[in-house]
Parts: sequence; structure tokens; C-alpha cells
Amino acid sequence: MSDFAGPTPTGRRGAIAPAAPLPIADAVELAMPVDRLWESFLDVERWPEWNRCIWRARVREGALREGATLIWAFNPIRRGYPYKLPARAEIVEFEPHDRVTWEVSAPGFHALHSYRFAGLGPERSRFGSWEVAEGPTYRAMRRFWLAHFRYVCRESLAGAAALARDSRT
Repeated sequence: MSDFAGPTPTGRRGAIAPAAPLPIADAVELAMPVDRLWESFLDVERWPEWNRCIWRARVREGALREGATLIWAFNPIRRGYPYKLPARAEIVEFEPHDRVTWEVSAPGFHALHSYRFAGLGPERSRFGSWEVAEGPTYRAMRRFWLAHFRYVCRESLAGAAALARDSRT
């Protein structure tokens, strides 16, 4: 499934008009109620337990909410690559059981990433990942960023599916 409905995310610096191949987006349907998925997602420090792209994560202010600062580090896109990629972003959208969007702003780089949630019935939900970027630093390293965004999307969806499987046991 490559389409995930919802409003186009906008950050403090504004929207980013995606040009192919952006946005990197996909979604997965889960055998898990959306409220249980949402509660698991709110536990940011446990993200690495179910999302293999994340090495560490925390919210500076303690709780995930609009205006909070998300600080995390990504694992490398391939095993054996000798790096951890640190990141810092501001939560710009926080709609319970619907979406969390953050914005990364750095010199020459502007990105928006949105995780989306939807209830599909009492025991089913949908989880999606949507990401775009722009700026001269993004363009200079476009191949890396596209590979990274695909990795984050793929691992996030796989992690959510594993979380749903684990919650049934």
C-alpha cells in the first residue's frame, strides 16, 4: 500500500512541495487497535525496541506533544557502516490517534516526517510513514537521503507490524 490519506504536513517553515521521488511514503495495516498502537508510539524511549532504524530516542521535554523537541539517533542504513546519525526535530503536529509530524531545520536542509495512524475497526489499524526534504544540503546528498528515507519508512512499517504481532502474544 503506497498511499496514506491525510493532510499534507506543514512545518513552522511551511510545506515542502514534493517532487518525484518524494514523498517517501507507505503504510501497513495491523491487527492491533489504534489506541494500543498510539500508546506504544508515545513511549519514545522504547522506539528502538520495535523500530530497528532507531538507535536511541527521547523527548527533551519528557512527553511527546506539539512544540516538544525530539532527539534521536539512527542506526546506519546497512549493517557494518560505521556511523550513527544524530537528529533533532520539533514536533509540529500532534493529533492523538491520527498523526505526529516533526520538522528538521538545519543550514541548507529542511525536512518533514509524519507518522500517521488510523483506526480500521475495533482490532485493526493502519500505520504510515511520510517524508519529504528540500534545500541545497539535501540536493547535494540526495542519493544518501533518499536511501535513508526509504530505510526509515521500511523499518518503521516492519517494526509496527512486529509490534502488532507481539501484542497478540
